[in-house]
Amino acid sequence: MRWALTLLATLPVLLGACEEESVPLSGNTDVVSQIPWAATEIVRYRLLSGDDIVGSGELRLRPDGDERIILDQRFEFPDEGITDTVSVVADADTLRPLSADRLIDGPEGIRRCEAKYKANAVTVDQKSKDSERTDKLDLPPTFYDTWSDLFLWRSLAFAEGFEVRYADVLSCSLAKPDLLTIVLKVKRVESVTVPAGTFDAWRLEIRSGGETQKAWYADDEARTLVRYDNGDLVFELESSE
Repeated sequence: MRWALTLLATLPVLLGACEEESVPLSGNTDVVSQIPWAATEIVRYRLLSGDDIVGSGELRLRPDGDERIILDQRFEFPDEGITDTVSVVADADTLRPLSADRLIDGPEGIRRCEAKYKANAVTVDQKSKDSERTDKLDLPPTFYDTWSDLFLWRSLAFAEGFEVRYADVLSCSLAKPDLLTIVLKVKRVESVTVPAGTFDAWRLEIRSGGETQKAWYADDEARTLVRYDNGDLVFELESSE
């Protein structure tokens, strides 16, 4: 399941946790500055490896009452026969996670994962046709789930040079859950051309484990993810509704 494993790098989860040295930070571990969405939203992407289109992706927002929001991701890799779907239920105002569910369906069968957050701990149950495991991880006072990061980054205080460090929970990753340190910096506004058009977009750099990934968010009220480069795959915006 090569692409399913590569897909883990859609977030900085394969980079490993690290403590970055000599980095001027905002001093605030709460990432959310302003929620840029108001209703249900669907955004679609093509996924590239080099110049080759290898799959498609969809990010979806679904309000769940007044206090919760569901953050969905779905990825398809037709040549590999793999679909990968993830849903994170989070607090609608803070984006602190309440649960995460993931299902990978491919040639090797179905693998399921369920992460449940309670107080300052998460319990992760993972099942496949050949194995089953349960892990528990203690957490700091403020944390987020890695599978919500592409949504979370839209809520930043977008200003050139803004930088923040926060704790990210590597929950449903096909491995034992872990706690990562993410250092994120807002660089500048750049012109980005993707299938959906040309956008002025804020460039973000995301560091963990000594490696850097990049994301571009539209310089408008919605802060839609326009392009994302995790070092293995590139997401390019095709449409939104």
